[in-house]
Amino acid sequence: MFKRLVTFITVAAFAAGAVMAHGDPLLGTVTKLEKDAVTIKSEKDGKEVKVMVDSKTKYMIGKTAAKLADVKVGEKVSIDAMMDAKTKSYLAESITLPAAKTATSTAAKPSTTTKTK
Repeated sequence: MFKRLVTFITVAAFAAGAVMAHGDPLLGTVTKLEKDAVTIKSEKDGKEVKVMVDSKTKYMIGKTAAKLADVKVGEKVSIDAMMDAKTKSYLAESITLPAAKTATSTAAKPSTTTKTK
């Protein structure tokens, strides 16, 4: 019983460490797209950051699933990524774009101008 408790605590500590290793997401504007990478201009310091993507990278627009083709240069993104300690490069786990803004239709609104003859 004691062995199980010690094992559980050890596993929980490592899992918590892995979760905490993520830190804050990378926030910025997309400056370059490649088939295996997205480069952003960081909101934090204005520097360009290249983030690798792979088949496991998830893409979201708000809360809706998306794909790499939905990411466009000039868009703001939030990237959850892990840094590889050996190569000092980022690998994206997820890339999130803001939800699409709802366009207001001017045709549906009544006109406030009056016509005179």
